[in-house]
Amino acid sequence: MKRVSTSVFGLVIVLLLTVAAMKPVNGFSCVRAKLSLLSCLPFLTTNQESPSSACCNGVRNVRASAPTKPELREACKCLKATVNETLNLNKDKAVQLPKLCNVDVGFPISKDIDCNT
Repeated sequence: MKRVSTSVFGLVIVLLLTVAAMKPVNGFSCVRAKLSLLSCLPFLTTNQESPSSACCNGVRNVRASAPTKPELREACKCLKATVNETLNLNKDKAVQLPKLCNVDVGFPISKDIDCNT
């Protein structure tokens, strides 16, 4: 029993160190943003007509996680890269997503956006 609890304790320490090492840049985490938007994939990659409420909550979470200009720039870079990486992504739907969710993310979600402006 002692061996199991020592192993579990060691695993918890490793997980905590991993999370600490993934400290967000300027307070924004691209990994968290991508996880928040996973529920948007059916809308963005299929003929689903509108984003789900979970998807729109994810869009709100991403916007809330980038309140400052430097964080918003990081969010822009993250989402731009994600648009370019996602297979079968309907780019028009990606641009429409914030509006459909009634969220002003501060930039269009597009592969062509200049995140430095």
